[in-house]
Amino acid sequence: MTASLAELAPLDLHQSFQDFVAARPDGETWELVAGRFLMQAQPNINHQIIAGNLDRLLTNGIERLGLPRISLQNPAVDLRPALEGHIYVPDVAIIDAAEVEPGRNVVSACFLAAEIISPSDRRKPAGTKSRKIEIKLLGYEALPMCEAVLLVEQHAFDITLSERTGSDWARRRLTDPDDRLVIASAGLDCRLGDVYARTMLVRASR
Repeated sequence: MTASLAELAPLDLHQSFQDFVAARPDGETWELVAGRFLMQAQPNINHQIIAGNLDRLLTNGIERLGLPRISLQNPAVDLRPALEGHIYVPDVAIIDAAEVEPGRNVVSACFLAAEIISPSDRRKPAGTKSRKIEIKLLGYEALPMCEAVLLVEQHAFDITLSERTGSDWARRRLTDPDDRLVIASAGLDCRLGDVYARTMLVRASR
């Protein structure tokens, strides 16, 4: 991962971005990354299945811990004041339940963010030197409330977990379906294969 902090704080475009999104047709998903408006590709079926699996596993973990948090898919997360010029839409995130209010469509932080990597995530936004997913990972890690970030490959059993350890972050990669994916802060303890349940990848491995 080679994203630089200079790429993470270019411009304050938050209000103009939100005005732009409000004027776009329903069904489009846009992000503000390094001050640039980027449209997300329509997720394929495997992508959607993995997102649903993660949402369910994280919801179960939160409920076991009795935390005042909620897991949901595709929330908009405004990274200010930690970073200017960045509003991300993770595929799944854990947010503060107190931020769920009528009419609200952007939250101020997340405790966990999960990104299911698409080809567009590996491209470098115009004017930057790093891939989109590298910039977003560093952005999530800059959020004081964020405790964990998951980067999930779609076409292989391959998840990178970045987890806060004090003032630092520890990253580890899991590639065996029987590896344990454990995130204590989210009450998550499952097989890696559980994240990919019912996908084409699981059917092909049988």
